[in-house]
Amino acid sequence: MVERRKYPRYSEQLHLTIYVYDTISKRPDRNGFKAMSLEGSHGGFRIESPRELPSGSLVLFESDDDASALSKAGTAEVRWCKPAVKSGFFEFGISFPAFVPPR
Repeated sequence: MVERRKYPRYSEQLHLTIYVYDTISKRPDRNGFKAMSLEGSHGGFRIESPRELPSGSLVLFESDDDASALSKAGTAEVRWCKPAVKSGFFEFGISFPAFVPPR
């Protein structure tokens, strides 16, 4: 299998609050939900959540863990989602937007 990952992964659990971006109102949903990262990198997170999200969804997230090296807040795109091994939960991958330095 060919490795597609650009960045090293860190197996660190972060408690997150996730808000789904509503494309009609152009605002994040005010009813965020709790989730936990299973691993992360500079390119995105793999997350476990009680909520299923379709690929292509835009989300805003914020970490509840200030002490972590991966503590973050930002916007990301859901790249994939599948049922988790844990009953009643889902796993999904989010990708951070590519950073383009100013010229």
